[in-house]
Amino acid sequence: MANLFINFVGQPDIANLTHEQGSHYLFLLWGGMMVGRFAGSYLMRFVPAEHVLAGFSIGAFAVVMVAILASGPLAMWSLILVGLFHSIMFPTIFTLGIRGLGPLTEEGSGLLIMAIAGGALVVVQGWLADRYGLQLSFLLTAACELYVLFYALWGSRPIASGGEAVVDDSRVA
Repeated sequence: MANLFINFVGQPDIANLTHEQGSHYLFLLWGGMMVGRFAGSYLMRFVPAEHVLAGFSIGAFAVVMVAILASGPLAMWSLILVGLFHSIMFPTIFTLGIRGLGPLTEEGSGLLIMAIAGGALVVVQGWLADRYGLQLSFLLTAACELYVLFYALWGSRPIASGGEAVVDDSRVA
């Protein structure tokens, strides 16, 4: 997201900023991540982590879609807001991913770290941007937000040995 931000806001139909001017707005995306991390951590004291993750993924999907469909400052500010919603995703997905592993937690967390391939999507999004345009390339990000929503609501449920999802109302911080 941040890797394409400056090019995105440099487009004439978005904000027409120079790379230097765009860099002055990039800190807002990162600042939104910081604010979102604190807000998400606070919310998880009262709301199950998977519900907070679902809410943040819906928020991220909404602002990415606005960034794709809008132009001018609205598109720029929408992309900036993505940072707020992405803030809790990795730590929450990681925590939900190792939940219930018991004695296999160490191995599971190691495998989860090794499986991180989010950086690989940058190459795919770059290809999409070259082929269909930078703004439309964010459809890949929107699809990923929907997958995170699926994971939050259904995919993160631990599976019992009988193959049924285990309902766990514990809070994940």
